[in-house]
Amino acid sequence: MTDEQTVHRLLDYISERVSISPSDKKKIAAAYVLKNVKKKEFILQQGVQNKMEAFVLNGTFRVYYADSKGSEHVLYFAFRDWWIGDMATFDTGKPSILSAQALEDSTVLWIDPIEKDKLYQEVPALERLFRLITQKHLAVLQKRFLLTVSSNAVERYQELIERSPGIEQLVPQHQIASYLGILPESLSRLKRQLISEL
Repeated sequence: MTDEQTVHRLLDYISERVSISPSDKKKIAAAYVLKNVKKKEFILQQGVQNKMEAFVLNGTFRVYYADSKGSEHVLYFAFRDWWIGDMATFDTGKPSILSAQALEDSTVLWIDPIEKDKLYQEVPALERLFRLITQKHLAVLQKRFLLTVSSNAVERYQELIERSPGIEQLVPQHQIASYLGILPESLSRLKRQLISEL
């Protein structure tokens, strides 16, 4: 995939959601930087100043929080055409409260807060786009929270599989268990139970 093709992927994504002119496209293309990310490499790290927001061109990431005991809690997995960032710290320059790690060799387009703010001024349609993305992201997190407090592990697992078909081929079982809030052994038992019920 050439640099030009990668930028076109982002521009196509944006154009499907908001109206932008050819001159807007040039400004957007100039603001984003292509980055190849190796498996296990971090693009966002808890405790380190957050200087980026990324659009995933290909690959898979896990976005998680490590608590004071060192336990990792997966918040979400990011795949192609997903956005990764720590909204709570992106504009403030404060240390990130989240980490984002590549689960396979991946490619992203990223932007820093200064460039994004500049784009908002020059391409007003982007503010609408990111408002829509934020609303969608909030709806997903709200649904996840409600599932966490009102559903059992089987229901949470089934919802994950329905929403992200093929995730088990991309994401290690222990990280899926972390996302579900259960131990890996519990996930193994849960899967055996579901298979026996078929």
